[in-house]
Amino acid sequence: MQTVAMDLLPLPPADGLTAEQRRGAACVWDGRHSALTATTAIDLGEHPAGDGTTLFLRACKSCTQRRAMDALQHHSATCEPCLIDHTQCQAGLELVRLVRDTRR
Repeated sequence: MQTVAMDLLPLPPADGLTAEQRRGAACVWDGRHSALTATTAIDLGEHPAGDGTTLFLRACKSCTQRRAMDALQHHSATCEPCLIDHTQCQAGLELVRLVRDTRR
């Protein structure tokens, strides 16, 4: 998993998520993909919720790609190494890989 890249993706507030979203059965962003599988979902990792529970967040590829593209554009505009060569920055490199991986 691209841990640096995942940290740059904005997640919705935990208290607004459905039970399906909280356990990774539905896309964390749009909630529509209730049939996410290991091959169709992007694992966003475990996240502690304010109520003491742990969220197991996943997302569909299309939503993840949109968020990753936004994060990449924002990050690369403010990161000097990315302006020269994104492969010299761990976050830039991981975001580019995440965008590419979500195209498949």
